[in-house]
Formats: sequence, C-alpha cells, structure tokens
Amino acid sequence: MKPKLKLILTALLLVIFSCSKEEEEIKCIENRIAYVTSINSPSTGKVNENITIVVSFGVNNGCGNFGKFIENESGNTKTIEVEARYEGCVCTMDAPTRKINYVFRTQNSGNYILKFKSSAAEYIIANLTII
Repeated sequence: MKPKLKLILTALLLVIFSCSKEEEEIKCIENRIAYVTSINSPSTGKVNENITIVVSFGVNNGCGNFGKFIENESGNTKTIEVEARYEGCVCTMDAPTRKINYVFRTQNSGNYILKFKSSAAEYIIANLTII
C-alpha cells in the first residue's frame, strides 16, 4: 500500500507544480507597441514581386522581440505599427534595437506610401513606385 500512496502523492505534486509553472508563464508575457527607429527601403519595385524593407525598432528590455505588424490601409497608403512581444519574468535592463523584415507586395502599379510609426504622432515614410 505504501508504494501506491507514494505514486499518488508524486502524481499530485507534479500536477500542482505544472499548473503553477503555466500560470507563471502566462503572467510573464506582454505585448506592447514598439516605435520604429529606422527603415531601409528601396524606392522602386515590380508588380507581384516581394519588396523587403528592413525595419529597426526599440524594445524596453532584453525580453522584447518582434511580435507582429499591425497594418491599416487607405488607398495607396499603408500605416504600419510594430507590436513587440515580451516573454520572461526576469529580463536584462538594456533597451536593444531589433530588426525585422517587412515584406510589401501589390498586384497594381502606382505610387505607394508606407508609414511606419516612430512615435505617438510621427512616422518614418517609405515612398515606393511600383511598375
């Protein structure tokens, strides 16, 4: 009977600790808007071809990385925000700059304006001519 009791207690402790770890991980993940510090963009491109723009953005600590792009489109103008994802409860206190590729592709020729949010009210703008 003792081995059976030990097995039950061990299983119960494993369940308790795994639940605590899952709850801790949930608390240590956060998403925040990160401002773009610079872009490296070509000025021209071709219809139906990928145009890669290197986007640099700042994060608040060492746990910050790229999460996703948030895009709003109005005609040939696209406003793009970077959402940073912070994972971890213990982070370094540096404020690094991260880089990510933004890929633009369109089926129509014309002039396009890509506005990357660089502060609460300012943007870094890429003007693209697509032929």
